[in-house]
Amino acid sequence: MTTLTLLYDPACGLCRRVQGWLAEQPKLVELKMIPIKTDAARRRYPQLNHELTSEDLTAISDQGAVYFGPKAWLMVLWTLCRYHDWSYRLASPELLPTTRRVVSLVSQHRYQISRAAGLSR
Repeated sequence: MTTLTLLYDPACGLCRRVQGWLAEQPKLVELKMIPIKTDAARRRYPQLNHELTSEDLTAISDQGAVYFGPKAWLMVLWTLCRYHDWSYRLASPELLPTTRRVVSLVSQHRYQISRAAGLSR
């Protein structure tokens, strides 16, 4: 894989902050970021259910593999030089259940987290 495309929610302050942070990180694999539910996202990935992409993070490899939710977050970490090893640790059988719960909680409450952190528009 040479490129991973991340579909992010530009209406979410936390998502925008993470998108900016990701853009600054040294990467092992190119990370492209496209806002969800846009014409660009629909044209590039017509096979996706774009309503589902608004529910949780979605990442697509240049080989066509689609990752959703916690698996998408693990793939994003995998692309980053500083967090590559963490992607393997968090995906281990011992930590994966906790990783799934934490990522799902953050994802489900991202708008509330954004407001609480002062990241709303």
